[in-house]
Amino acid sequence: MKQLQAQAIKRKDLRGLAERPLLLTVMVQLHTFQGKLPDDRTELYNDAVDLLMERWQQRLGQETGLVQHLDIPHLKMTDLRDGLCDVAFQAHQLTSSEETPDIRESDLRQCLQTYLGGSWDKAGQFVQYIRERSGLLIPHKTDAYRFPHRTFQEFLAACYLLRTDHDPGRPASLVQQDFDRWREVFVLACGFAARKYSINKALAFINHLCPEGVSDIASPQPQHWRFAQLAADALLEVGLLGVKREKAGQVLLERVQEWIEGAMRHDEVIVKDRVQADRTLGLLGDRRKDVLDPLQTEFIKVADGPFKMGEKSETIMMTVPYIYYISKFPVTQSQFRAFVDDNGYRHEAYWPEAKAAGVWKAGMVQGRYDDQPRGKPEDFDEPFSLPNHPVVGVTWYEALAYCRWLTERLQAWEGTPEPVRILLRTGGKTGKPWSITLPNEPEWEKAARGVEDDRVYPWGNHAEPNFANYGETQVNATSAVGCFPKGASPFKLEEMSGNVWEWTRSLYEEDSYPAKPNEWTRRENLMADQAKDRVLRGGSWFDSDYDVRCASRSRLGPVYWDLFIGFRVVASPFSEP
Repeated sequence: MKQLQAQAIKRKDLRGLAERPLLLTVMVQLHTFQGKLPDDRTELYNDAVDLLMERWQQRLGQETGLVQHLDIPHLKMTDLRDGLCDVAFQAHQLTSSEETPDIRESDLRQCLQTYLGGSWDKAGQFVQYIRERSGLLIPHKTDAYRFPHRTFQEFLAACYLLRTDHDPGRPASLVQQDFDRWREVFVLACGFAARKYSINKALAFINHLCPEGVSDIASPQPQHWRFAQLAADALLEVGLLGVKREKAGQVLLERVQEWIEGAMRHDEVIVKDRVQADRTLGLLGDRRKDVLDPLQTEFIKVADGPFKMGEKSETIMMTVPYIYYISKFPVTQSQFRAFVDDNGYRHEAYWPEAKAAGVWKAGMVQGRYDDQPRGKPEDFDEPFSLPNHPVVGVTWYEALAYCRWLTERLQAWEGTPEPVRILLRTGGKTGKPWSITLPNEPEWEKAARGVEDDRVYPWGNHAEPNFANYGETQVNATSAVGCFPKGASPFKLEEMSGNVWEWTRSLYEEDSYPAKPNEWTRRENLMADQAKDRVLRGGSWFDSDYDVRCASRSRLGPVYWDLFIGFRVVASPFSEP
């Protein structure tokens, strides 16, 4: 049982249930009978309800089952289940908190007698049976009962809606009247409708909640974003494979995706809701090709010339004597996955530094925290693993290998936009092909700060939790790239502050920042010993506002990886030795 409880707690939909002894026992029985718990939670709740009701039907020794005990002509267990669904719906109308409300025995009998031939006495016998053999309803106070968990109340209320109401707009209407009370009932109703009735019934419910596209409403209000998010949750509950099989589902999915994309980048949507939208979009399907496809990485031009590097008394004028192109966002999980799937870990030419350091061998890399060599980044739970989130858990060597792979792919691909395509192939006027690589410190800082002033943050001089994902923002994990558009740098680059620390190709040297212009070349020795630290820039999701300044720096050895380390890339004339 402890093992099953541990497994259940890992599932967000089962954590609360697994903490209740009665419900954990039910899950154990379901696991025993079926070999595993249903993956779909509406099926799990339905099976659990059936199992609990079977207890009422079974005879224990000479004991009479409930249906026989009530002795009502033509009575079936489905009648009793329908009665409990009615009770759950009525109780849910009284819910004012996260707890399940008390149901007075008189109200319980009044509701149940309709399903027991109109008999008040039979309803009383039913209640007595419940009290002696509790399951779906448990005695709580004198002459009062409640459901063992709020989720069962919500599920049975959803079943009541599906059974009694033939208006496809009713579930949405309840949500529109009282969002917090009915949101979970709505999602469960959609999921169970798709399993028990038809997927089109579920799609009709969702369509009534989100009938218009974001472009059809001149000025979306907060409730529009909330309804769209709930519509997305319901689509995920129904299952995207089924949704995509139906023409109506395809149309609805595209409409909801547009809403979620809009919510993620809309200034008036609060950070908590934007982050929820970004995670939903990762599950629903992010359609931004520049975020998912490494070949369509968006590069932004940074002109050659001077800028102010450093901070306060340490500020100097630094010149980057060449133009370069830097990616708008950090490299995402989806983009890095393409490198993994293309056998990037097995291609020896991408790993000269790691091979020389003894970190890479035969298609496997071993970082500082790895017990065994691996051929891909460490697997993390959501949201870190979502395709539109920055890749994390990669060493400096892995980031550099990705850059070499991407150089080859963009050189060969006819769709690479100009002038990056020409520069990667011929180098343009220089006559020497450029490469995709990690930015050095001056390239990174110029891209983050711009050239007009010595601003503290990419957006200005004051910390703004609404502009970047760092500790005070309280996201407590990575966020999808593009979730903080107001934090963009003067070059329109995003995520330069917060989200993940970003590897650079620069070696870290103590007490020498900012370095003189002629010192940077020797700091770009890619073959330097692994004992020498590399510079990281930008701060991350758990750092303070001090760490997400344009001038903030950190350091780690190239063999380290963690949940707060990622990278972005540049196309530059940098020449390897």
